[in-house]
Amino acid sequence: MNCSECTIEITAGGVLRLSGAVDTYSATELRDQLALLLKEHATPSVDLSELEACDFTTIQLLFAARRWAEGAGKPFIVAGISDAVRRTCAELGLSPKLFTGEGSE
Repeated sequence: MNCSECTIEITAGGVLRLSGAVDTYSATELRDQLALLLKEHATPSVDLSELEACDFTTIQLLFAARRWAEGAGKPFIVAGISDAVRRTCAELGLSPKLFTGEGSE
């Protein structure tokens, strides 16, 4: 799915790839794609390596997806956390490791 400044797509292998700038305006699309990913794939994975910008809403949705996967007994794999995600997490006082359940840095 393409929003005006981002691409949100699920690959055949169950990887949700985010690129560009994901923010409040694309939150509905991100939420819907995360729900589809979590519903249809046993090992959901999210690739954040090409994410150029994100906001609190994006971080909140990703954390919620990890919690949902955990509750469903599924792993939630986060690959390639971009500098933009790290910056947003730092601004919020959070660790990007929250997505993977590894604790804080």
